[in-house]
Amino acid sequence: MSINLIEFPEDFLWGTAVCSHQAEGHNVNSDWWEWEKKGKIADGTVSGAAADMLNRYPEDFKLMSDLGYNSFRFSVEWARVEPERGVFSEDALRHYEKVLDELRARGLKACLTLYHWPLPKWMAKRGGWTAEDSPELFGRFVKRVVERVYGKVDIWCTLNEPMVPVIAGHLFGEFPPERRSWNEARTVFKNLLKAHVEARRRILDAWRRSGESDEPLIGIAQAVVDAAPVNPDNILDSAIHKFIRFFHNDAFPKALSSGKVPPPFGFNEKISGLKDSFSYSGVNYYTRMRINFNLKKIPGSLNDFLYLPEGAETTAMGYEVYPPGFYNVIKDAARYGKPVYILENGIADATDAQRPGYLLRHLKQVKRAIDDGMDVKGYFQWSYIDNFEWKLGFEKKFGLVEVEPGTLNRKPRPSAYMYGEIARTGKITRELAEKYAPNVIEEVFES
Repeated sequence: MSINLIEFPEDFLWGTAVCSHQAEGHNVNSDWWEWEKKGKIADGTVSGAAADMLNRYPEDFKLMSDLGYNSFRFSVEWARVEPERGVFSEDALRHYEKVLDELRARGLKACLTLYHWPLPKWMAKRGGWTAEDSPELFGRFVKRVVERVYGKVDIWCTLNEPMVPVIAGHLFGEFPPERRSWNEARTVFKNLLKAHVEARRRILDAWRRSGESDEPLIGIAQAVVDAAPVNPDNILDSAIHKFIRFFHNDAFPKALSSGKVPPPFGFNEKISGLKDSFSYSGVNYYTRMRINFNLKKIPGSLNDFLYLPEGAETTAMGYEVYPPGFYNVIKDAARYGKPVYILENGIADATDAQRPGYLLRHLKQVKRAIDDGMDVKGYFQWSYIDNFEWKLGFEKKFGLVEVEPGTLNRKPRPSAYMYGEIARTGKITRELAEKYAPNVIEEVFES
């Protein structure tokens, strides 16, 4: 059946997202800053000034508002706020206050992430998330931030993709601190759960003092893939699929829901304050993972389990473009009975040839989920701007907005304007698709 219009709820959030280390630049007191200088980045760069959002955020927020977006997700950098243990930077705290004030002045709602991977150098040197007191130290940092900015934040995200420091940092050794230790990975998993509890406690303390009636929105951003075995009848593929799906997608949110540390990370031991400690489900989705386990190859990362179908459309990151998987992971997130916020979804595409179609096809899946009764409240496109893509450097371009080399001037890509039209109207029309992505009209407008 053909349709002519895709329409979203009036109060839907249309946002973009960044991580401050990747976009602000000059996070000089962080472990990532030190790690980059050791030649670890694939394209030979370091984060440096990044997109210089540290100084240019007023210009960026004006651009977001002019384009028609109504919300923005970013992170507060622990290493900037607490450059030495117990020493808190008044300049950094004032900076984040000003950022949030500027957002509000532009009519943009704020989603604030409290941890998006970099750690202060002093914290990393004492073991990072393996240290027994790491949750308490994180809580102390969060307390300082919350005391300064509570009332300026609409959505709190305590942790971004907590399985990344577990898996990439401590299991496969791809990110700082480059460890390969199952025991350490288990410890980091537990301490991040406790860190979430500490952060939530600090936010709720501020809420109680505020006298507000509605509890603040508090959750995490969980990276998820649409996992499926290549051959469901293959016992090994099926077993590996179930394990990876739980390990990568489900273990952390299920712990937040149950209050217990699940196997293989623990023995169902309870963590005080953990049970039902989130008020929304945050989803970060980029691709699906088709499992085809090769007995001849010892996996060095999760990518070694992947099977890419012949002829599949891929992104510059090598990810398969699979919009139906977006619906599947939203459905999984909705199982917890909480509102769902899409906190990241996007594509690396320097030419903007794929992004408009990618965006329209994925937004169709969001509307499909809403139509099927899932309480999806908002969508944040990753990323607002080209920035430092971690170990890959500046080569991969996720931005709706291009950063001109040398000048760092902002140049919105066609997809930035398309997304703005959608955000302003809450609608995807055939005319819009014909203008920006005529090659996906059939896929978007056939039910």
